[in-house]
Amino acid sequence: MSDLNYDYQRYAILFVDDEEKTRKYFRRLYGETFRILEASDGVEALSVFRAHAAEIGIIITDQRMPNETGVGFLAKISDQYPDVVKILSTAYSDLDAAIGSVNKGGIYRYITKPWEVSELEVTLRRAMEFFLVKRERNSLMGAKLQALANVIYSARLAAFALAPVVAALPGRHAAEAVGSFIRLGAFGTAAGNGRAGVMDAGVDSWRKVHEVELKLAATLEGLLKAGFSGSTLADRVAAFAKSLPEGQVLDIAPDGENFTLGSASDPFPRLLAGLLGVSGKGGEDAVPVLAALMGIYDLNASVTRLRSDSLSIQVRPGGAAAETSPGSDIARWLFDDDLLISSALGLL
Repeated sequence: MSDLNYDYQRYAILFVDDEEKTRKYFRRLYGETFRILEASDGVEALSVFRAHAAEIGIIITDQRMPNETGVGFLAKISDQYPDVVKILSTAYSDLDAAIGSVNKGGIYRYITKPWEVSELEVTLRRAMEFFLVKRERNSLMGAKLQALANVIYSARLAAFALAPVVAALPGRHAAEAVGSFIRLGAFGTAAGNGRAGVMDAGVDSWRKVHEVELKLAATLEGLLKAGFSGSTLADRVAAFAKSLPEGQVLDIAPDGENFTLGSASDPFPRLLAGLLGVSGKGGEDAVPVLAALMGIYDLNASVTRLRSDSLSIQVRPGGAAAETSPGSDIARWLFDDDLLISSALGLL
């Protein structure tokens, strides 16, 4: 691929050398082709790197410097930033020690002083190309993993929607209740209420997540078998408010036939993340809330999150579609991706 196809200034080079003349010389030689950051020793380099880690693609550092050797500096960032291309610059007298330390710092290549100008430019170009290609590969791999995660999340949501059917319960509109739970959590994340509900593909063990899912689904079945609290919409709205984790309060304000629930804090992104298995905690807290939400939908009502700087929820009677046969709304939801797959993909 031609060099013209690469943006060599998209990411910066961090050049580390204790000699000011050497830094000036490097900047003059390569500053037009590359974006360059500088540091005078390993200690300063660590500080500069931490401040600009997201924009650095290459580190080229001298080995013998005061305060910290080049390899010592690189070893401190190697595990956390393995994709950054690391080049060690060393004198011939230090060559054996440098070669022996290559693995310690995850070094891509070493160069000896004095440099050959054109050769070093080629090395820097190839190093930047290598970094850009790795970034593109990682991005594509991340997209594939996310697509897989989306399918798994969707299947997990289906498990909760199917819980009443599997348990042979007469509960109505369970799927719509799960869809409502998704929107409550997703809209809270989109509104900027922290990253607690942000989804990603970084789950340590899908098998462990599946085991947790089975336990949560069993817990949900148990709660549904115990029955919903009260027979009126007011009763079930009150039960929904009480189902939240300890310390979370939803104030209830009747508004004609409707109810408006409000709170200064928003637990739903965290609860949704726990329900989907992408956070360490929250699943156990989410299940009682989901069960109470199913109770509201069981009365043919609906729950909507209102636009607000704080948490504001409206419950309205007559919001759910009429059921024609046991489990029909579940089956319809599973095959209609508007409520299941699209809801999950829109969140993720």
